[in-house]
Amino acid sequence: MPSTPGRHDEAVAEKASDRIAWAVEVLDAGPDDRILEVGCGHGVAVSLVCERLDRGRITAVDRSPKMIEMARKRNRACAGRARFVTARIEDADPGDETYDRVFAVHVSALHASGRPLEVVRERLAPGGRLYLFSQAPGWKRPGDAERFGAELGGTLGRAGFSVEEYLVETLGSGFVNGVVARGSR
Repeated sequence: MPSTPGRHDEAVAEKASDRIAWAVEVLDAGPDDRILEVGCGHGVAVSLVCERLDRGRITAVDRSPKMIEMARKRNRACAGRARFVTARIEDADPGDETYDRVFAVHVSALHASGRPLEVVRERLAPGGRLYLFSQAPGWKRPGDAERFGAELGGTLGRAGFSVEEYLVETLGSGFVNGVVARGSR
């Protein structure tokens, strides 16, 4: 059943991991938002984000051609709202496009200072936010996720971001964290 903008597609939601569903809830995309997902994998988050878009768009980037092909197939109903790019984020060419929200779910390239974070900061529109979500099987307590978030926040600070919020959630799959930051230009 194809997705309809603004309507929850139960079939897609059932296939989404609790980590991805939580990340998209935190992202809280608006109908006109311009969104960039780094490391889209199979495109599950793209499906959930597209449900929230009306005139907005999501650009999904992944370095794997196989993942991009799978994401395109999964999201045929998102035509006009989703664009897929096969590239590492530092090599992607979005033209002059900037984004209101950039997010990634467990993408290690964004966990260290360097070109990937520079590119993300450059692509954020004024007032835009970066959302990084992570989960590790070794996290046995909320403090494990909190420590990782604090370390990531320090990395983001050194890369020119201002951390606004640290999040930790307990899901069926374990502890997850999110770090929300603004880029400074």
